[in-house]
Amino acid sequence: MYCSGATARQAASPNPFSPPPPSAEPTAAQLLLVAEECLVRGQPDKAIELAARALALKPESLEANAVVDRARRLGARQRRRGRQEERLKEAQALTDAGDAAGAEKLVTSILKRMPGHPGALALFARLKGRRLEHGDAEAEAERELARLAQGQAQRAAEAARAARRAGWDRKAMLALRRGLRLAPDDADLLALLRETEHALGEQDRAGARRRAANTQVRAALDTLKEGRLEESLASLRSLLRQDPDHARAQAAIQEVRRAWLARLPLPAPAPPSAPSPARPRAPVAAPAPTAPPAAATSAAPPRPTPPTPAARTAVASPPVPRVAAPSPPVAQAPNASRPPLTRPRLVAVPSPPTPAPRLHEVPRRPATGAVSPPPEIVLRRPRRGTPLLLVLTSAALVIGLVIAVTNRPPNRPPKPSAPAAVPVAPSASPIATAPSATAPPEGPLAAADPDVREAVETTLAAYARALETQDAVMLARARPDLTGAERERLLAPYRGAINVATDLRVLDVIPSRGAVVVPVRRTDTIIGGRGAPPAPVEETLRFERRDGAWRLVAGSAR
Repeated sequence: MYCSGATARQAASPNPFSPPPPSAEPTAAQLLLVAEECLVRGQPDKAIELAARALALKPESLEANAVVDRARRLGARQRRRGRQEERLKEAQALTDAGDAAGAEKLVTSILKRMPGHPGALALFARLKGRRLEHGDAEAEAERELARLAQGQAQRAAEAARAARRAGWDRKAMLALRRGLRLAPDDADLLALLRETEHALGEQDRAGARRRAANTQVRAALDTLKEGRLEESLASLRSLLRQDPDHARAQAAIQEVRRAWLARLPLPAPAPPSAPSPARPRAPVAAPAPTAPPAAATSAAPPRPTPPTPAARTAVASPPVPRVAAPSPPVAQAPNASRPPLTRPRLVAVPSPPTPAPRLHEVPRRPATGAVSPPPEIVLRRPRRGTPLLLVLTSAALVIGLVIAVTNRPPNRPPKPSAPAAVPVAPSASPIATAPSATAPPEGPLAAADPDVREAVETTLAAYARALETQDAVMLARARPDLTGAERERLLAPYRGAINVATDLRVLDVIPSRGAVVVPVRRTDTIIGGRGAPPAPVEETLRFERRDGAWRLVAGSAR
C-alpha cells in the first residue's frame, strides 16, 4: 500500500533532473549511423532511404547529403560490377566450349575495367596455364613476354610507392592500372592496389562532404539571384555552423552582404539651416553738455559725471552692450587751448549669431525602418600587417649580429696588471694637472724608442688601410720591401670581397745593430671572398735609420 502511494506520488511529480524518456522516433544522428553501416555492408539503397529520412528531420545536414552521394556512387559501382559478372559468365562459357582465344579476350577486358576481380583472376590463371603447358615455340615466347611484363610491373610498383609516399594516391592508382594491364596477376601490384583503394575510400568520404557543401552553396546563390536574401542567408549560416572554414561559403556570405547593402535605401539629405535673424542695435546715449572753461583751472581734476537716465536705460536694455570706461581728463595750463570735453558714447555691440548646425553633425539614418545587416555579413576589420620597413630593418640587424659573432677576432692576451698606486698625503697647496691628450702606449711598443714607435705605427696603419681598400699603389707605398708579385699574391684573396677587416698586432720589438726587427701577426677577416677564410699570418718587418728617420727596408720575411 505504501509502495503504490509512493509510486503514484513519483508519477505525479517527476524529477526535473531525470533524463527525458526515450522517444520512439529515431533522431537524424541515429539514422545516419545506421546508414553508414549499410554502406559498409554494401546496401546503397537502404543507406539512401535512411539518409532521406535524416534529411527530412534536418534538411541542411552535410552528413546526410554526403551519405546520399556516397551511396549513389556505391550503387553505380555495383551496377558496373554486375555487368562485368555477366561478361565473366560468358567467358567461362567460351572456355568450356573450347574457345580459349575469345575467353582470354573477355577476361583481359574485365581485368582492365575491374583489376583484382577474384573470378576474373582465377579464369586468367587457368587460361595462362593452358598456354604454357605446350612446349612449342609459342609457349617459349609467352614465357619471355611474361618476364618482360614482370620487369615493367616492378617499375610500375616502384612508381606507385613513390606516389603514395608523396601523398598522390590517384597518381599511384594510375601507375598500378598501367602495370596491371601488362601483368594482371602480379601479387605485388595487387597488394598495392588494395592499399590504394582503401586510402581513396577515405578520401572519397571527405570528398563527398565537400561536394555536398558546394552543392548547398550553389543552391544558396541561386536563391540569392531570385531575391530571397533571408533564405540564402539561413542556408549559408547552417553550412558555416557545420564547416566554419568553407571558403566558398564565406565568399557567398559576402555576396549576400553586397546584395543586402544594395537593397538598403539611401539616407534623406539634411534640410538647409535657416539663417538667424539679426538683432536690432541698442540705442546710443546722447552726448552730455560740456563743462564750463573755469572748471579746468581748479587744482583737483574734475570727477566724471554719472550717466544720465537715458544712458542707464540704454545700458539696461536686453542686448547688454559693453560700455567703454571714461578716462579722467588731464589737467592743462590755463593758457593752453584744448577741445571741449564730451562724455563717452555708449556703443551697442551685437551678440555673435548662433552657428548653424553643420551637415556632418546631422545623424544619417535611413528614411525607412530598415534593419542593420546580420553579423555574418558585416565586413571584418582587416588586420594590419607588419610594415615592410620594420621587417627589412630587423632582418638587417639580425644578419649584422650573426656576422659580428662569427667573425669576432681572437681573444687578446691579458693586459699586464698596473702597479698599485701608492696613496700620497694631500699637500697644503693643490697642484692642477692637465689630462694627457693621448693614452700611453701598451704592449711591446711601450718600451720602444718614440721615433721607432711612431714609424711602426704609421707603417702598420698604412699597411692595414691598403689591404682593406685593396689598393695596390697604397700597398706599394706602405710595404716597399715587397716585390710586385708578392704584393699581387697578397691582394689576391681580397678580390671580390664584400667587406674586409685587417688586424695587425705587434708581437715584439727586437733592437739590432742599427736596425729594429718587429714581428707582426696579421689576422684577416674576409666576407664574400674567393677562397676559404685565411689563417693568421706572422710577418717580420725590419726598420733601419736612414736620413734621420726610421724606414722599412727590404729583408722582411714571413
